[in-house]
Amino acid sequence: MREIIYIQAGKYSNYVGTHFWNTQEAYFDYSPPRDGEPQKSDIDHDISFREGEGRDGTPTYCPRLLIFDSRDNFGALSKLNDLYAPPDDLTRDLSFGAGGVDEIRQLLIEPSEYQKNLDEEEDSSDPPLKGDQSSSVIHDRYWSDYNRVFYHPRTIQPVNWGFTEGPLSLESGRATFGALNEETSLMEEPFRSFVEECDWLQGFQVSFDTLPFGAFTLSLLENVKDEYPKKSILAIPSLSPATGKTVTDFDLSAAWAFSLVTDALVTRELASSSLTVPIAHVSTWARNLAAVSPYIEFDPSSLYHTSAVVSAHLESATLPLRHRAGSQGIHEFASKLNWRNDNPFMCLEGALPAPPSSAQVSSYNFTTSHEPGAITAQSTVIRCDDLQLADSIRKHIALRCSEADLHPSLLHLSTYSSYPLPSSYPKFFKEAADNQTATMYSDLVSRPTSTATTLQAYSSYLKEYARRGELNQECWKGLEKDDLNELVEDLTRLSDSISVEMDEKGADDSPPDDEYEVDL
Repeated sequence: MREIIYIQAGKYSNYVGTHFWNTQEAYFDYSPPRDGEPQKSDIDHDISFREGEGRDGTPTYCPRLLIFDSRDNFGALSKLNDLYAPPDDLTRDLSFGAGGVDEIRQLLIEPSEYQKNLDEEEDSSDPPLKGDQSSSVIHDRYWSDYNRVFYHPRTIQPVNWGFTEGPLSLESGRATFGALNEETSLMEEPFRSFVEECDWLQGFQVSFDTLPFGAFTLSLLENVKDEYPKKSILAIPSLSPATGKTVTDFDLSAAWAFSLVTDALVTRELASSSLTVPIAHVSTWARNLAAVSPYIEFDPSSLYHTSAVVSAHLESATLPLRHRAGSQGIHEFASKLNWRNDNPFMCLEGALPAPPSSAQVSSYNFTTSHEPGAITAQSTVIRCDDLQLADSIRKHIALRCSEADLHPSLLHLSTYSSYPLPSSYPKFFKEAADNQTATMYSDLVSRPTSTATTLQAYSSYLKEYARRGELNQECWKGLEKDDLNELVEDLTRLSDSISVEMDEKGADDSPPDDEYEVDL
């Protein structure tokens, strides 16, 4: 078994992650056994879920996941749930410190209407609801308000230090991780326990908000790499609003500069990851919402809505890691996309839902608004139950990549069943003949020109800020001017190392076709 351990840190990443895990839950087949055998899902759930025992000895199946967020952002979600504690214990949290066990009574937060409806479902003998649930209206309150999954107690990791006292800084982010690790023995107990339960751990999928969890997550990853240096890492940073603005939008304010420096630091450190898929802040998305998708009516100010769009594309784009048909490991998946070993940064693109005609097929880029430039590799996942439409979309995408001079051996196309829409998913489709699934496609695209442009923009801004800005504000604790100059040099070096033209490291140098085949 090639297990993955998942890590989520930050409010927006947990909004995205909640949709992701609800989708995983939707893949479970609750239909009656056929010929005495349970129905088998197309998804290999053992890659992402762990088996265990509840408080009464009953088998449990929970995500192999660590969730970090400010305690205030968990809402009604507790470390303890019906699987692991009697109902009377659900209002308390257990904090294990050097002095033993402290019992902390939490203020009760009213569950959302959606959660109340789920509780009513659990009390009935009917299978879990997958589609429309019109009686539930979900608002931007807490990401846990629309959660459909039971978590193991060690999954829930509230962060109490550094985010409530004093201004955020790089120093406080690192100190926050250190304090949490010391107080809870995070790496020695919860983290290591997940690792030791694996038969063959392939790596980690790490999603996090660069603000405020950038320095925190980098500290966590340092520990992970020290302990497991050969394991693959798929990183998904949700960037700050500052990234995506051109260098002409020069702002010397401490808040703006801190955002860019944090994003730049994260980018430098993730250059050594197996694969990194940055997500642009929603404030930098196209002002014309129809460019994102002309077939949905979403609220760009709603975390619940925008995270649903992002999650659908991330879940679909990474489906080859979890699907039984031709399952790929993170390392193999990353090697196909970063075959030149010079650009681990991928653009997340796609269409939700896919247009009814392949002639209208076009992707929106959720990573950058920079000019796309050359494509050096692409992985596309089509979610469609209509074989004729799926074939039409495949041919159109292949033609589009051919026109972009992408060598056929570097386009990896896969087709799976339509994207499931659990009852927790927003009802924002303009036309929904089937409210339980959606036809869509998602791309991970290597665009070295976009990556180099982003690195150059970071470098130019930071170079100018080092010359004109001030590093005496509270937020700069942990970063000296020499550190800023070193960051500029590293970003410039990374940018220079990326070959932006195919003819420099051309398709003739690509891996042999028998290793990197096209799934046509």
